[in-house]
Amino acid sequence: MAMPSAGECAMSSAAILEVRDLVIRYRARGLFASRSRPAVNGASFTLAERETLGIVGESGSGKTSLLRAILRLIPVESGSVRLEGEDWLALKGDTLRRTRQRIGVVAQNPYLSLSPRLTIAEILAEPLLAHGEKAGPAMNRKIAGLLSDCGLPADFMGRRARELSGGQAQRVAIARALALEPKLMILDEPTSALDVSVQAQILNLLADLKESRGLSMLFVTHNLKVVAHLSDSLLVMRRGDIVEFGATEQVVREPRHDYTSELLSFGLIGARE
Repeated sequence: MAMPSAGECAMSSAAILEVRDLVIRYRARGLFASRSRPAVNGASFTLAERETLGIVGESGSGKTSLLRAILRLIPVESGSVRLEGEDWLALKGDTLRRTRQRIGVVAQNPYLSLSPRLTIAEILAEPLLAHGEKAGPAMNRKIAGLLSDCGLPADFMGRRARELSGGQAQRVAIARALALEPKLMILDEPTSALDVSVQAQILNLLADLKESRGLSMLFVTHNLKVVAHLSDSLLVMRRGDIVEFGATEQVVREPRHDYTSELLSFGLIGARE
């Protein structure tokens, strides 16, 4: 099947993230174990500025490995990742730490990512303090602004994560990811642990933040309805391969691969996980 090129899917905007021929392979265990199949097999795509790319696939498709490699949590066997034109995989030391500030990360379960010991103000202050900002009235105003941008009042600053609902906790996690004003947001199943009604609220919040802050987003999900709601382009993975990549509307209306058609017929990929 002829796949669209990354350039064709990058719209007319400049690229913020470019992945080329990325191969991820986990080491086989055992002295006589044969070489394992790649978890990600030559992935290539481009994410344009101010665009959202949805990555979908069943469990074992490689989407989580791809995400972890982009975040530099696991090594890659070959290929390249460029962040705003820089060789992201080659950065080290202070340069890597500074460049990481351009990326905000939101995980699936907010309760696991928010410290139960700290107040919400302390949680949001952590990245700011690590960045060299000083505690005080100015920081408190910034924290209150982050909460407001994410739909929470300033009096939440004194609460702790265990006192929040799932949706409120995820709003705090999003606020923390925005603290250093990243250009790229990476979201790993950010709504799958929430009730359906709350999912819609979080998706609307992300859409608003994307517009107001000019964000690019990489959104990993098993839910095609989520992708259709938020993503500009769609990447479908199966057994480590990218089987479909294109504008979301085009992929949903005219899928090129039988596997994509099968997933669309289910509506929710997660029903099979």
